[in-house]
Amino acid sequence: MKHRICILLITLLAALPARAELGLALAPMRVEIQIPAGAQYTDSLRLTNDSEGPSRIRAELLDWYLDETMTPQFADRYVQEKNFSCRDWLQVNPREVDLVAGGAFRIRYTLRVPAETPAGEYHCGAGFVTLPPLEPGSEPMGMYIAVRAVAAIYVVVGSASSQPVFKDLALRSAGEGAWEAVALFENQGQKHYRIQGFIEVADASGNVLEKVDYPQVPVLGKRMQSLPLRFKTPLKPGTYLLHSLADVGLPETLEASARVVVEDPSRKQK
Repeated sequence: MKHRICILLITLLAALPARAELGLALAPMRVEIQIPAGAQYTDSLRLTNDSEGPSRIRAELLDWYLDETMTPQFADRYVQEKNFSCRDWLQVNPREVDLVAGGAFRIRYTLRVPAETPAGEYHCGAGFVTLPPLEPGSEPMGMYIAVRAVAAIYVVVGSASSQPVFKDLALRSAGEGAWEAVALFENQGQKHYRIQGFIEVADASGNVLEKVDYPQVPVLGKRMQSLPLRFKTPLKPGTYLLHSLADVGLPETLEASARVVVEDPSRKQK
């Protein structure tokens, strides 16, 4: 029996360019909608085949979340996202489309919000994945690289707001002598927020060694989100000061500092 090995590459969340270099482009890649319970909303996404040959593309209805490394995770359903998902409200048409090289097509999507939906923000994804080329009468074989592009959809039903809390700031080893600061944020509200700001590391004398900006990823409602930011600067054994400023859309900027110690690894081995 002949088999095909499929490798899936993913783009999402507008943290990446709207036009990927892997053969599939989607715009917009983030949709934010405010709608009352019981209503429906219809719009379209532009899908473009950037590859050198024709592609068959299949639509997917997805749940998603960000893990503790800020990596988006996708699946048909996630149990933990059940109370926050708009996946079952989403319809996409058509579900499959053939595009010539350089071709583009408008994919229509509709969201139908149930009348009994509580106020809050809900999220889901409209995904599009390339399918293996298959000639009539042939069997799949060899290796095939599939590309998935996902539009992240946020639906606000009624009134919802975010409640950002800066919970913790720490330093941890990233392996091979590297170090990363880890900021822990909580969202006690129902609407996602994004962070603009930075974490900097200074030596014991207060000299700033490096500053790293927060990535533009969402902190979804009713959860904690860990944001690890790696430093390029090697940190020798000693005492350091971490300092962070975070603009999360509040009247005041959230600020945190932590004094941390990098231990001599040779002492740990004794």
